[in-house]
Amino acid sequence: MGKRVIGVCIFIIFIASSLSALEITYEGKVQLVQKEGFFIGFPRGFVVTEDDFIVVCDIRASDFKIFNQEGKALSVFGRKGYGPDEFADPWLHDYKNGKLLISDTSTKKLYIYSVDKDLKFQQTKQTIVTSVMDAKLIDEKDMVLIARMPIKDSPSPTAYVLFVLDITRGSRDHLVPFELQLGENEKPVDFDKLKKTNPSDFPDWMILPPWKYCDYSGDNVYFVWAANLDIIKIDLTTKAHTRFSRKTEKYIQPKVSREFKKAYNEHNSKEYRGWVQKMSWVCKVFADSDMVGIVYTNFDNKTSRWNSFLQIYDHNGTFLKEAPLENFSSTSERPNLYYDRNKKILYCLSEESIGTEGVYTVYKYRLR
Repeated sequence: MGKRVIGVCIFIIFIASSLSALEITYEGKVQLVQKEGFFIGFPRGFVVTEDDFIVVCDIRASDFKIFNQEGKALSVFGRKGYGPDEFADPWLHDYKNGKLLISDTSTKKLYIYSVDKDLKFQQTKQTIVTSVMDAKLIDEKDMVLIARMPIKDSPSPTAYVLFVLDITRGSRDHLVPFELQLGENEKPVDFDKLKKTNPSDFPDWMILPPWKYCDYSGDNVYFVWAANLDIIKIDLTTKAHTRFSRKTEKYIQPKVSREFKKAYNEHNSKEYRGWVQKMSWVCKVFADSDMVGIVYTNFDNKTSRWNSFLQIYDHNGTFLKEAPLENFSSTSERPNLYYDRNKKILYCLSEESIGTEGVYTVYKYRLR
């Protein structure tokens, strides 16, 4: 018995030491060729397939532009509209096992498309989901994990921001009520009463950006709000949750000052953006069988661009490492990121303007 305990302890120590020695390696970049028919207007999600095809959702054109690993333009799928294979406000959320997960904000639709090696797209699933902010394919269970704005699903009286959708049956397993996003022991929000509240009395969370992010590994789900580096871990079997985070010296906790709220209430976008640029914003959570990753951004006044920082935790919530994503920066506090859990590669899409043209570059980081 004693030898078994010692053996288990040695194994745990080995795993812990392996994770703590994890390296974040920059492996280069590829610039996406911009030419007639392939100019990216405004990217809203991108993925990289196992065949190294780069699929970029262009919300301005309401289509999906595909490039190879050298950045060469290959083909375009979809167009603006409301018919078959047409989209109004598309958002590409995830890719797994030959399947793309897409939401359309205006039509409140969620799609699953299959895509093969010949880049042929075919819709396989469609359902109605409102206000999707992030979503992941739980392909092995034919389910979708969805983070969204706080909405009440009848007959539930509670507004949830995270749930699992059975894409075949249409049933929903609610996981995170909105008040849990704000902290432990918070009272449920009376949204009907809030609608009648004077803007000067709005709670702080209304002033802060609403973006939410999610991912899963095995039976564990991870959720985070952009305005607070505080990861909520939920066990899909028991529904029990725990929290973990490490707010390092690089991380600047978002806070709402009187001036910040004033800029929000007066719709002063320039002043509001100025306050946003003084704080850190979480823009990604991802997970695989070994670890949980968080990306947050800080504004660099010298370059007028946002720099990204990557944190790594184990599944128990132990903080392992933080490092800047070298060479990568973006014009937004919410850059487009995609994590390939099989290859353990984080892809980051950078954008910049040279003259009147936009330049889009994919940066690649391996975690090992």
